[in-house]
Amino acid sequence: MNSREKFNSVMSFDAGAQVPKTEFAYWAGTLRKWLEQGLPLLKGIDESVQDSEPIRGSKPLDGKNSGMSDENVLAYFELDSFFEKFPFDISPMLEKEVVSENGEYIIYKDSYGITQKRYKKTASIPLVLDYPIKNRKDFYRYIENYDTDVKKRLPRDFERLAASLRDRDFPIRLGGNPFGFSFLARHLMGEVNFMLSLYDDPGLVKELNRFFLDFIKQYFAVIISGIEIDCAFILEDIAYRSGSFISEGMFREFMLPYYLEYIDFLHQYNIRDIVVDCDGLIDELIPLWVEAGVTGIFPVEAVNDIAAIRKNFPQLVLLGGFDKRVLFADSNFKRIENELSKTETVMKTGGYIPHIDHAVSEDVTWENFKYYRKRLNEIIDGLMQ
Repeated sequence: MNSREKFNSVMSFDAGAQVPKTEFAYWAGTLRKWLEQGLPLLKGIDESVQDSEPIRGSKPLDGKNSGMSDENVLAYFELDSFFEKFPFDISPMLEKEVVSENGEYIIYKDSYGITQKRYKKTASIPLVLDYPIKNRKDFYRYIENYDTDVKKRLPRDFERLAASLRDRDFPIRLGGNPFGFSFLARHLMGEVNFMLSLYDDPGLVKELNRFFLDFIKQYFAVIISGIEIDCAFILEDIAYRSGSFISEGMFREFMLPYYLEYIDFLHQYNIRDIVVDCDGLIDELIPLWVEAGVTGIFPVEAVNDIAAIRKNFPQLVLLGGFDKRVLFADSNFKRIENELSKTETVMKTGGYIPHIDHAVSEDVTWENFKYYRKRLNEIIDGLMQ
């Protein structure tokens, strides 16, 4: 089986499923350190890429590596490609604007109208200074920037790209950052303003979700008409390590109706695998997602009990789940083996694609990662016999 066939066989709980050997992503700084620590070099990382930027574990759509797809680790361990994200843009496509700049940092507005501050010599994500939507008036003004011509949002060579992807050997997902039924609102409003609006102006949050769901359905219908999508992703990130910061009541009022409608839309296009991307402790949220029609969760961060999730939800696809902390410099092979034992137990139940529980950070040493990845590959091979 190729990578695509392996992913789809596991996502469908096929009896003869072959588990893909895969990783989601690595920080660029992680790969730079590993190259110094012994990872053989096939393709270097451009100096313009910041250490905190993710290098994907998936193949590029057009076969041309822009520098943001890993080749070194993939070749060394003979890994399968992770889901590649089909490009989409749900911003109002505003002109990017530099507000101010000096030798230390740059302040700019992006295509969403979000004002951010990015330090030039520090490996960190940009600091958000201001959000475009603070109230209903802002929202109405904001959506005036959208029109019904969604085709202008497609890749310029969409038809050629669609034709080239028909016989591909790797899986493609549609959706993800920043699309989700709380994440997008928070992306445009900010965490605090979003939370306050749930009480102070609940209609604003509902109107925002209504507008963007209608827009997404129109936009994605055009993409799906040309591209055979393997899986849909929904990004939420509505939990920390102690649990969800959205109550069940709030989820049912502000999110569930849109989930149901969106998943029904996906089913109309024969997309059956729907994965939610959510960090943190998600045990309170899983029953709600399953009720909505979600079929998988990612990246199942280590704060979760993956064995308990499998026991309670035997038909839920799990992606991720391996605690990256056992690969830090202060760890040892025994701790890695203990974590691998948990992974193997869940793998035997089917519907599980194991990999590190998010992008691999710089704390992970090459020696420990190499031990983990070789052993996990051996376990996968053993289960397939």
